[in-house]
Amino acid sequence: MKKIVTVVALILSVVLIFGGCNSGKKPVEPTHGGKGGSDIASQTSTEISTQKATHPLAGEKLIALTFDDGPRASTTNRVLDVLEKNASTATFFIVGYNIEKNVETIKRASEMGCEIANHSKDHKNLTKLTYSEIWEQVDFPNKKVKSLTGIEPKLFRAPGGNYDGVEGDIGMPIIQWSVDTEDWKYKDASNADRTPEQREADLKKIADRVINNAEKGDIVLMHDIYDFTADLCELVIPGLIEKGFKVVSVSEMYEAYGKELKGGVVYNCIKFNPAEENTKVVKAGQYRVKTNGGALNIREEADFDAKSVLKLANGTQVTVTKSVAGWAYVSYGESQGWVNSAYLEEIQ
Repeated sequence: MKKIVTVVALILSVVLIFGGCNSGKKPVEPTHGGKGGSDIASQTSTEISTQKATHPLAGEKLIALTFDDGPRASTTNRVLDVLEKNASTATFFIVGYNIEKNVETIKRASEMGCEIANHSKDHKNLTKLTYSEIWEQVDFPNKKVKSLTGIEPKLFRAPGGNYDGVEGDIGMPIIQWSVDTEDWKYKDASNADRTPEQREADLKKIADRVINNAEKGDIVLMHDIYDFTADLCELVIPGLIEKGFKVVSVSEMYEAYGKELKGGVVYNCIKFNPAEENTKVVKAGQYRVKTNGGALNIREEADFDAKSVLKLANGTQVTVTKSVAGWAYVSYGESQGWVNSAYLEEIQ
């Protein structure tokens, strides 16, 4: 009997060991791009936020500004000044070799509600390193920040955006971006011959591009080690607020919109579909399903999380008997239920 128990225990041990070998590899969150309907059956649910308004900021138009490569006391504090003046927060991805000499700046950012995140120990290309070297690059900043400030970084950004194939080795949620300001191209050190007028024009050009193209759920990439970027913030942050945005940290934005950040997964932004914010009320009558080619769910209740009872193909004719904001109660054959009214076209 003892021999049998021993053999079973050995088998279970082997299964556990080898079963966990590939456990860290996670799919990459899609980048900012085409926005299909959130209630279309062919869509991937993780691409789209369907959060009910339970978080205080859930109904706000949120955007996350992120800053890499710091801190640098002189410029990071200028960025913090602008954030503070505009009742905003941001996420700072700090590099290990900058931590010890900038403890007070890190503490100030955290006390303001900003997020302190990890940008590696030495800013190396992680895809060129061994597992143990990657672990050192990730682990050192986390421990250093915790020991000196008590803050525990929860997010990671791969230097140079190089993470392919090592997502699981990194282990932390990997935050990329959907808006790249390319502010590093315009830093003063690289543009020594630029006139003050040209510098102002560059600042306005980048600020206008960010402000005019920003979307709810975007993650904006900047660098808090340049005077140019500190000046840029004086245009971008008030400009975004004037356009109706609330500037917050990455974690706060994801929490507000009900999106979980998981270790080993890459995130670029939060996608939103106009259909989710649809408030269209339709009259009773005959309608045709009009989608981007996917099937439309009939649900038991007027809720994205409600159970689907049937999928309607594009072009299917249905009868609407009643409607509430964003939803229509339809009948099709023997089936009845709620559909997103954004995908109904009235038959004249």
